[in-house]
This record gives sequence, structure tokens and C-alpha cells, in this order.
Amino acid sequence: MENWVLVFKKSDLPHLAAVRCWLGLYAAETETEVWLRCPMLHADLDQALRALPAMHTYRQDAQGLLFPLGGSTPVAKLPTLDWLPMKQFIPVELPGAALPAQLTQQHTLQLLPSSEYHPGVALKVKLADWQLYAETAPEIRLSALRFALSSAGDVLVMGEPLPPLPGVEYWLRDSILLPAAYDLEWPLMAQLFNQRENNNGAYFLLFEKDGNWQKIEKRCFVPASRAGIRLSKRNHG
Repeated sequence: MENWVLVFKKSDLPHLAAVRCWLGLYAAETETEVWLRCPMLHADLDQALRALPAMHTYRQDAQGLLFPLGGSTPVAKLPTLDWLPMKQFIPVELPGAALPAQLTQQHTLQLLPSSEYHPGVALKVKLADWQLYAETAPEIRLSALRFALSSAGDVLVMGEPLPPLPGVEYWLRDSILLPAAYDLEWPLMAQLFNQRENNNGAYFLLFEKDGNWQKIEKRCFVPASRAGIRLSKRNHG
């Protein structure tokens, strides 16, 4: 499989945050540079990489030879570096340990059963179930979905319609994902809580039935392509 290889100045490291949640990306550093490599998988990733301020962009063949874009003659060989997955190279907040949900030390948000129906927009499933579904699901169904993978092996899928898989379904209120058939004890607090914990709108706040919650960065959701889902198995394993 051919790879993209990009070379950056160390001062450009913050720009890599734009792609830090893409599956299959690896990074390494030297004294003066940051190197990035990833498989040539799909147009979304290619477009994101082209937007980065790289000093050099290469195509790497199976022998590790580096070719300039549009060139047929190698100009270098991929150096031996200590490559790390992007989620380790640039730590990112993915679904993981839950945190106590509080507006103040005196008031903890609670969830109660709700008699009102809210359509589901997200589904938390096991990685193995998600991968098995992706192998046979029609492309038109996958194209309507995005997903984020946690280090614990859970996958949060968003889109419409949601896949017919066992899991926990959530509905959305002010960027807060709430379990199906549950609502906040005081629904009017949702907007205030979202303003406090998510004032820049960069996160989903995922609540569980016991009131525990966690932040999920919205940019960590990637398109549900077969290649990307297969790669998630390799990276998580």
C-alpha cells in the first residue's frame, strides 16, 4: 500500500490538530521537523492533508522510497523514526472515563425517565459489531454516518438512519447527548450547562443514565467508509 508522507516545521505542529483524529495517521519528530505518514485511503483525508502547511509532500512506495508529487523518480528514502499514532503523538480527548456532571458543587445534574419521544441521533456500539455491520452494509447507508472510536473499544455512531445494531441510543439537546427515553431532571438547565462546559461548541456532552458524562470532540468523528472502519480494527488491536 502506498502512503502519503509530509514534512513540517516543528512550529507548524498546531496545524496537525486538524487531522489528529483521522484513523491510520502516524507522526514522528526529529530535532527540527515533524513527519506525518498515512495510507492513501479516501478523498476526505487527501483533501485534509493538502490543506496542511507542509514543507514537503511525498508519495511513499512499498520499499520506502519517497517520490515528489507528480514525479516518477524517487528523491529520498523514508528515514527510520519512532512513529506514533496521532492520538498518542497529539493527545486527544476521546470517549473514555466519565466525569461527574456538575453545574456547581451544590447541584448535580440528574436524569429521569421521560414520557416524551425524541428521535435518536447517536448509537454507542461495540467495535466488533460495528466492523461486522460495515462489511455488508450498503454504501448509501454508510455514507450517511460518522463515527468516533474510544480507547475502550466502544464506537459512537451518528447519522440517520442509525445502524440496526445492539447498543445504547442517544438523542440531542443543545449539543448534549442524552440516553433514549431519559431527560434531564430540569431540562431548562441544559442550555446553561452547555454554555459552561462547551462555550465554543466544539464538543458533544454525552450523558449516561446515572448522570455521569464525558466530552467528545466533534472533530473526532470521521466518515464511515469501509476502509476507515477496517483500519480502526488494526489501530485498536
